[in-house]
Amino acid sequence: MTTIRVGVLGATASDQIVQADGSILRRQGGSPLYAARALRAAGAEPVAIETGSLVSYLDHTAGATRQSILSLPEPLGEDRTAALLPRLRGCEWVVLGGQTGGDFPPESIALLAGAGHKICLDGQGLARGSRIGPVHLGPIDPRWVEGVTALKLNDAEAGASGPLTVPELLVTMAERGCSVTAGGIEHRLVGSGLRFADPTGAGDSFCALYCLARSGGSAPPEAAAWAQGRVEQLYAS
Repeated sequence: MTTIRVGVLGATASDQIVQADGSILRRQGGSPLYAARALRAAGAEPVAIETGSLVSYLDHTAGATRQSILSLPEPLGEDRTAALLPRLRGCEWVVLGGQTGGDFPPESIALLAGAGHKICLDGQGLARGSRIGPVHLGPIDPRWVEGVTALKLNDAEAGASGPLTVPELLVTMAERGCSVTAGGIEHRLVGSGLRFADPTGAGDSFCALYCLARSGGSAPPEAAAWAQGRVEQLYAS
């Protein structure tokens, strides 16, 4: 059986994470790390490529995540994108794990899509914008999601983003489940209700696993349900 390859592009992150006792845990993060880990656990072959780096501060202790961006990654321009295409051969789906608004310019997304890849964009960066400091969510310019097959947002980002039209819209709600809208039909998928003790990387894992399921022939609702179940196994306390 051929192992499915899924591409993952994104900045690596140096995360400073507040613990329950107030101490700071410093560890590496970012989409390539978390998505690749989830794909390997599911028996797939990740093609994980770091496109830049940033430093972020995360506090999950208040029941809702508070985050600050302390540095901005370099945008993935057209020239760098073109140079990566040979490494992505055999990847039907490519995850773009954006951390800030400028990580993946529309021209680069168009180049990837034009090469035959289906793009799953984590829209958290677009909702945050390109700024250093505390994260404040805002509207997303629809031009920045053109060429995207699947767009993933969490419920707070979806509420701030404004209306967006993509073939497959995924909205995650941690332990409360997720929704997927495809073909004009919204499917609500109930979660386990088990709280995510540390949700850092859960969105990256969800995107990657969704793409894996879609690469294997699953329809959007089934792919989202499978990805949600796998993420709960990885993150629920």
